[in-house]
Amino acid sequence: MEDAALNDTVNRTWRIARPIAGIPGRDDFALAPMPMPVPEDGQVLMRTIYISIAPGVRPMMPYASAAPDVAQGARREEIDDSNPNPSLIRVGDKMRSGIVPSDSPFAGGTVGQVIESRHPNYKPGDYIFGGRYWQDYEAVDGDASLKIDPAELPIEADLSLIGRSSFTGWVGWKFYCDGKPGETIVISAAAGNIGMLVVQLAKQAGLKVIGIASGADKCRFVTGELGADACIDRAQEDIGEALDRLAPEGVDIYFDNVGGKTRTAVYEKLRMFGRLIVCGMAAEYNGMESGVLTTGAILAKRLRIQGFVVLDNDGDYGDFRADMARMWREGKLVWRQHIFEGLESAPDALAACLSGRNTGGKILVRVSEDTSKTA
Repeated sequence: MEDAALNDTVNRTWRIARPIAGIPGRDDFALAPMPMPVPEDGQVLMRTIYISIAPGVRPMMPYASAAPDVAQGARREEIDDSNPNPSLIRVGDKMRSGIVPSDSPFAGGTVGQVIESRHPNYKPGDYIFGGRYWQDYEAVDGDASLKIDPAELPIEADLSLIGRSSFTGWVGWKFYCDGKPGETIVISAAAGNIGMLVVQLAKQAGLKVIGIASGADKCRFVTGELGADACIDRAQEDIGEALDRLAPEGVDIYFDNVGGKTRTAVYEKLRMFGRLIVCGMAAEYNGMESGVLTTGAILAKRLRIQGFVVLDNDGDYGDFRADMARMWREGKLVWRQHIFEGLESAPDALAACLSGRNTGGKILVRVSEDTSKTA
């Protein structure tokens, strides 16, 4: 794109407009034009095509009242942009999806197409995974990004099939679940991007798989397409009663993506030497739900409770990517995406993600034309 044309191009960005109560809504954000980014040495200018939407961004956003202590002791004030963990997003800041600072090539939240390059490994027209903001154009560090080939996988796969959420599910299953054939695993948010993968990996490993999802359509997806043995509709069923029916001998593993009341209900059904794997707390991020665990059961049942953060496993990303590509080629993976159209739809996409009001699968926002589909 010529410099003159770039100067005339509108570059919109979403910013946080105010502290947010509950689930973020459109009025909590402000969409406004900003100057076109100018890439420095080692950077490229990318046109954003897809943005990843995930619930884990909510605890980083400002709260209108006391923030839910989802970390229970990890002080939010100690997280800043010099720390490799995701940093706080404050009122007036640009809204983001990926991790800031760019601590690895696998930490982005958007994919797009290179418009201008000042990095030797990229040229205009290349597709790139590495942006982090809810905006039309972004200057990104080439060394902290990945060049992607649409001939291998659709470009949005780096946000979904082989994206950070999938990586999280793979890490949780591979390193923490210790699943064995014949055991029973329960997976909450089973129709979401993390849950989708864990359901399939556990089933392939010979476990009895029970999903938990919101709504009949999602439950049908979990059993009919992902292959789970059963799925509990948390919007219509009492989870404890459903587990008494579906797993009368108890649960060996609970892969927890939501926390809150759902965690409490499944925790009470863990059997001797059961494992509670804490991956996420989506139900608690908006301050509308919480859960309390009785500690006596940990001793009596010899339970193992393991939380994990995928940032600790960045060194395993190459193995994950190779494993996923192999399973995809062998036809062993089912995937679903829910795409919102246009940058202006991003707040609605985040609200749908946090409330469960979506069709299941990985939630993306398509910001501009995906030219890789027509090339």
